Amino acid sequence: MTISNIGTWMNEVGVTWLMATMPTSNLTIALIQAAISLPFLLLAYPSGTLADLVDRRWMLLLVNIAMFITAAGLAMFAFYDLLTPHLLLLFTFMLGVGNAIMRPAWAASVPSFAPIEQLPNAVTLNTLSTNITRAIGPAIGGFIIYLSSPTVIFCLNALSFTVLIVVIYNWAPSKPKVSSALPVERFFGAFKSGIRYVRNVPALRFVLVRSFMFFFFASASWALLPIVVIREMDMGSQSYGISMAVIGLGTILGAFLLPKCHRVMSRNSIIILATAILACALLLLATVPNKYTLGITLVALGSAWIFSFSSLILAAQLVVPNWVRARTLSLVMLVFGGSMGVGSLLWGNLSDTYSTSVALGVAAAGLFASLLFSKRFAIANDSVDVSPSTQWPMTIPEDSVDADKGPVMVTIQYQIAEQNIDAFASLMEQMKVIRKRNGAYFWQLFHDANNNCLFSEMYMSESWLEVLRQRQRTTASEFTVRDQVRALHIGSHPPTISIQIAGKG
Repeated sequence: MTISNIGTWMNEVGVTWLMATMPTSNLTIALIQAAISLPFLLLAYPSGTLADLVDRRWMLLLVNIAMFITAAGLAMFAFYDLLTPHLLLLFTFMLGVGNAIMRPAWAASVPSFAPIEQLPNAVTLNTLSTNITRAIGPAIGGFIIYLSSPTVIFCLNALSFTVLIVVIYNWAPSKPKVSSALPVERFFGAFKSGIRYVRNVPALRFVLVRSFMFFFFASASWALLPIVVIREMDMGSQSYGISMAVIGLGTILGAFLLPKCHRVMSRNSIIILATAILACALLLLATVPNKYTLGITLVALGSAWIFSFSSLILAAQLVVPNWVRARTLSLVMLVFGGSMGVGSLLWGNLSDTYSTSVALGVAAAGLFASLLFSKRFAIANDSVDVSPSTQWPMTIPEDSVDADKGPVMVTIQYQIAEQNIDAFASLMEQMKVIRKRNGAYFWQLFHDANNNCLFSEMYMSESWLEVLRQRQRTTASEFTVRDQVRALHIGSHPPTISIQIAGKG
């Protein structure tokens, strides 16, 4: 992946340099970042849904073959001098589409390479693989442009995909310990269930909000950097490549400091620090634009980027089970792509209408303003056991009901001692979230009108198959909550479970 990423960053330098040397507006140059990022807005979540349903290895293989063909097409058009600004944007967008389809499947595969206790380091290493190539790829790309032309870069990018294709073809991912005998979810059902899961997990909602706040304003750095370096400071191709390499060096510095920060700071504090560092750097560049403030900004951008991106992805990775992992991470990438794409359009337009300094100043002010929401949408340090649990027993045989029969109403009756009612109510609020994020579309707790110590939990699912899936989706952490609820039951028999199905028997 690192080799492939080097080719990708080389390609971005080649495309940006070629576009900046054409008679185009600042907005058109900023559209390069939009073409790279907007496919994430359009395709990241559908791709994440697909990655949770199919063999991720084959999905990654086919997507990278398609990206190789696209990159080879770009190289051919460049060789015959057929590229125009519109064609350049089209090829960039097509490669962005491939990247948007590939990234959720790749990110969701990271836990298969490392045990849970090493997952923070694995996520950081994966992010570093993407960001350290910002130092290597652009430096090589700038040097190649200086010696030859962007066409050579486009050819090398196409070749870089072949390395990843060979490795993925020979990759044998470990099989899940718990396999399901149930049929694979249908696409639209899986699409809805992923959104439902995120909607019922506050920690994930906060990750999405904070991701938007950071990436939207931070996108000014990537969108306006070519304008500052190539046009306003009149640097050559080699200097532009060096500028991108300095970002990579900042990323390496951030990756070195990040594990130390994790030991003494919360993830929320790390994101606050990254936001403040980048905001100060952008404000400095906007008010005192020169090569020295540019260097400070580039180092700050690299460090702040890996601080925020790694912390946000890690926060999502550690609170989701495998069955919905790719969908969850793809939503983070969707927010990333949408905020980067829309932000790039705004910063390019501000640069054309007013000045680049004004656009950078507005972005810095936005980053400072986002800090006001850091407490309201705090990123938690949650790390729950999302491994599959033992399944709760059924009161009827699983195959006694047609899979598509429904809706299904499940009622569980509890007898709770009066002194434990408050504790029971608190646990049932957690059960409500668990039931709804795992597939129930309705949940309610009732108490008996004649006996305040008698409670009935009732939830409904669309079909019998959904009820069975909910059993398999239950994680060890969720099962612990269920056990705590059962421990409060004081009846002589276990809680009574009733399953009712709509229609005739």
